[in-house]
Amino acid sequence: MKSYIYIAMTAFLAVTMSSCAVHDPFAEYMDIGQMLPTVDWEQNSVLVKAGNYATFKAKYYTAEGLEIDHSEVWAMIKRDQTAEATSKLTSALAYTKSIAQADTVRSMQMQETFPHSKAEWDGHEYVLNDSFPTSRTLAPQTWAAPTTWDEEKFNQYYPSTFKKEFVDHMITYLTRDSVYYNDIRNIYINYDFTAEQFEALNAKYGVSFPTVTETGDKSDAWYTTNEVDHYYYETVENGVTTIHEINSQSEAPSGAKVYEIYKSSPWIMCRFSDNTGGRITYIRHEYMPYWKELISSIPFEDWIYDSAEKSYAVNFNRSYSLLPEFRVYDNNGKYGKTTDNKEVSIN
Repeated sequence: MKSYIYIAMTAFLAVTMSSCAVHDPFAEYMDIGQMLPTVDWEQNSVLVKAGNYATFKAKYYTAEGLEIDHSEVWAMIKRDQTAEATSKLTSALAYTKSIAQADTVRSMQMQETFPHSKAEWDGHEYVLNDSFPTSRTLAPQTWAAPTTWDEEKFNQYYPSTFKKEFVDHMITYLTRDSVYYNDIRNIYINYDFTAEQFEALNAKYGVSFPTVTETGDKSDAWYTTNEVDHYYYETVENGVTTIHEINSQSEAPSGAKVYEIYKSSPWIMCRFSDNTGGRITYIRHEYMPYWKELISSIPFEDWIYDSAEKSYAVNFNRSYSLLPEFRVYDNNGKYGKTTDNKEVSIN
C-alpha cells in the first residue's frame, strides 16, 4: 500500500494560528503545503542472522517539479530477554522464579543510505532492490543448564536481587507450616551440612541436635514411629487454638478430648489430628528457628543444582530485533517514509 503524506493548509487556518506557537510534528520532514515523496516497500527478510543483510524491494516517486536525492533505511533496536531458575533441592516445593524484560536499546538511527541512481524507473515509479546490514553484536545469547557454575556470567545476566529473592522464597515456604515437612527432612538428610554447623547452632539455641554428617546416620536421627508416647488436648481462646501436652489421658480436664502424640525425634511433633482424620507431622515451632537458620546457610547455586542432570537449573535468553523504516529524500531535504513496516528478528 502506498503512503501519501501531505498537508493542505487553508488561508483561514494560517491566519488563526499565526499568533500562536504550535509544535508541528511534520516539521522535521516537510514544509507546510509541500508534497512529500510517496514511498512503499516489501521486506523480503523478517528473520536474519546477526551480521547478515536484510533484503527489501522499495518503490517510490515524488511530485512533478521535485527530484529525488537519495533514500535511507532507519531502524530502532529492541531487546527481549528472559531469565529463570528452578529449585532442584526440593521435590514437593517445585519453584521457578522467572523474569522477562522488553526494552528499546537504541532509538531510531540510520542503517544504510542508497543513491537515487541505484533505483530503476519502471514506467510508473522508481524501484530499488537492495539490503541493509545487521550487526554481529545483535546475535542471541543463551545460558542454559551449565555444568559448572559461572558467577560472573550469572551476575551479567540476572538482577542483583535475584538470588536473595529466590532463597527467601524457598525458606519462607519451607518453614511457614507443615506442608513441606518432607522436603526439610530430605534436605537435612541429603545435603552436605558440616558438623561445625550443627555444633554452632546447638550452642546458639541451647539444644543437643545430632552432629553426625553421614546420610544414613542423619536418617536414623530423624524418625517417627507408630508408638504412642504421650497425649494432648486443645483449648481455644479468642480464636487461637493451643495444644497442651500431657503424660497421661487422666491429666486432661474433664470433658476435654484427648489425642495421641507419637514417639519421634525431639524436634518433631507427630500427632493425631481430628482435622485430617489421621497423623500430621511437623517441626515443633520452638525448634523452627534452628532449622530456618540451618537451611538458610544453603547458597543459591546449591538450591538449583540438578544432581540427576549434573547441571544448574538456570535458563537465560536474550534476543534482538530491528524495527526498520524506509525513507526517500527529495532535493529539498524533505522525506517521505513507509508506515507498513515489519519487525526483523535477529538470530
